[in-house]
Amino acid sequence: MKALTLQENLSKGLLLVSRIVSSKTQLPVLNNILIVTDKGRLKLSATNLETGINYWFGAKIEKEGAISIPAKILTEFVSFLPSEKVQLEVKDNTLNLVCGFYSANFVGLPASEFPVVPTFKEEKTFSFSFEELLKGLSQTVFAASQDEGRPTLTGVLFQIKNEELILVATDGYRLSFKKIKATKNIKEAKEFQKGLIIPARILAELEKIVSSQEQKEKIGLALTPSSNQIIFTTPEIEIISRLIEGSFPEFEKIIPEKWETRIILEKEDFIRAVRTASIFARESANIIKFKIQSSRLRISANAPQIGDNLAELEVKQEGEENSIAFNSRFLLDFLNSIEAPQVSFEMTSPLNPGVFRPIGDDSYFHIIMPVRVQE
Repeated sequence: MKALTLQENLSKGLLLVSRIVSSKTQLPVLNNILIVTDKGRLKLSATNLETGINYWFGAKIEKEGAISIPAKILTEFVSFLPSEKVQLEVKDNTLNLVCGFYSANFVGLPASEFPVVPTFKEEKTFSFSFEELLKGLSQTVFAASQDEGRPTLTGVLFQIKNEELILVATDGYRLSFKKIKATKNIKEAKEFQKGLIIPARILAELEKIVSSQEQKEKIGLALTPSSNQIIFTTPEIEIISRLIEGSFPEFEKIIPEKWETRIILEKEDFIRAVRTASIFARESANIIKFKIQSSRLRISANAPQIGDNLAELEVKQEGEENSIAFNSRFLLDFLNSIEAPQVSFEMTSPLNPGVFRPIGDDSYFHIIMPVRVQE
């Protein structure tokens, strides 16, 4: 292999791809990044056997070839080089790198020893607005469980219904639901109609990686031929994730069909009141109390060893007076995920789940289970 590229492009790619490289592995090749020529560009690949990544960038290819190099030392070395052209040449499983007055040789492993990182077939993908999918991830991933003892809850459900992609995440105490409209080929995505579960930690990584890309037009989704992995693709990058086996909970059963009390309030006032209450709630299992009465929402928390607090907000109220208690951390996670200036809250009783919705966005809602408290 022999190629010429820019230091900033190579460094950016190495930093991006190295996020997937495993820090703890018994297989030395998994510590490496694969560098390969591909149709007039250079491609960097990495995998930890659960997640994979492919990243393409511009280069002048003089000779086709491939090699895998230890990720940490190569990434660190390239990051310190000047912003000049970099020449890469492979001979006898050694990568020679030259940039200005700097040069280095890296002993690598044959590309044939590197695990296969799948790529996608465009005709089998369906796509979404870049901003819509990333927004959907930011509004759902946080609600997934971190308890590996319940693996299906550590993922986000991706399901096709009525030509829309539905994202659902729950940890058993809260649930996020988001709908996204597809821009291409969603009718052909039959495998998604039953629902696929994608690890939330991989989706969180996807959100960070893809957000850094310059071309922000659309994100494609596709399944590998074996249908046990999903591929997220943009013009420059592919993220490949394994799927979680098992059945996602029947979440529809916990979505309330009616409400007895509904209020609308300003988000900024709401989040300020919850944050101040959370200071006292830290010493009492993060519990804060709501009392809805006479078009006012009273938010309070108390800790016997510290004290208590109270905030009163003016709201638009429909229905009965009511009271309920929640975990303040769950409320803040939801409020930090939305941009709408107003929020609605619906409830039936102190022991039934509450439903939060951003006003003006019918595609998203968040359910939180209440905390039982003694009056």
